[in-house]
Amino acid sequence: MSEEYSILHGTALEPNLIGPTLPSIPPFTLPTGPTGITGPTGATGFTGIGITGPTG
Repeated sequence: MSEEYSILHGTALEPNLIGPTLPSIPPFTLPTGPTGITGPTGATGFTGIGITGPTG
């Protein structure tokens, strides 16, 4: 076994050699307020000229 493999093997068995780890961050939810009224409906587009399709 070469020297580099024994170093990697030792690190894998000894977690303290990896270094400090940060604590987990607790989840959070941003506060939300009531929903406002909707805005006005926009203008419709131009109507085309030509033959229309079949009806119901």
